[in-house]
Amino acid sequence: MEEIKLAAEVEKDTKVNMEVILQYREYEVNMDAVTERVKSHYTAKGYKDPIENMQIYVKPEDFTAYYVINDGVVGKVNLF
Repeated sequence: MEEIKLAAEVEKDTKVNMEVILQYREYEVNMDAVTERVKSHYTAKGYKDPIENMQIYVKPEDFTAYYVINDGVVGKVNLF
C-alpha cells in the first residue's frame, strides 16, 4: 500500500507541460484555445449548469469543432 502512495505522490509532483496543436493546410490552432472557445460558447448560449463531461469533434475540412456537453447540449465553434 505504501508503494502506491509514493507513486501517486511522485505523479502529483511531476507536471508535464503539454500542448496539442492542430495544423491543417496553412492554418494552425492550439486545442486548449478551442476547448476554451467551446466553454465560452456554452455559457454565451445561457447554460448555467457546470460542465461535467464534454466531447469535442474536430473537423478541419469544415473549419469547425462540434461539441457535446453534459450528454445533451450540442453546438459548434470555428476552429481557426
